Amino acid sequence: MCTKSSRVSGRLRVTQAYIALSDMPGSSPTPRTISVERIGTYEIRMFNASPPRPNDAPLLWMELFDHDAQRSLDSCSFREIDDALSAFDELVARTKP
Repeated sequence: MCTKSSRVSGRLRVTQAYIALSDMPGSSPTPRTISVERIGTYEIRMFNASPPRPNDAPLLWMELFDHDAQRSLDSCSFREIDDALSAFDELVARTKP
């Protein structure tokens, strides 16, 4: 069951991860991953995959990872926080039976 409070706290964690990943220097060659939410055996992760282009918001990714199957079930990329929040809501919905 997803309560309003858990949805709000999840969206807050997405916002915090977005800020943390966006503030990373572009010269870092190592991708960084932040776990945003754990729902049963599923985990929603956010990560940066490539350095940002000059004068552009960084390209970030979010994925739904299944720990039982040890594989990614879905992922999407985004540059804007609104798109990150929408992606989070969609991935949370995928964890429901």
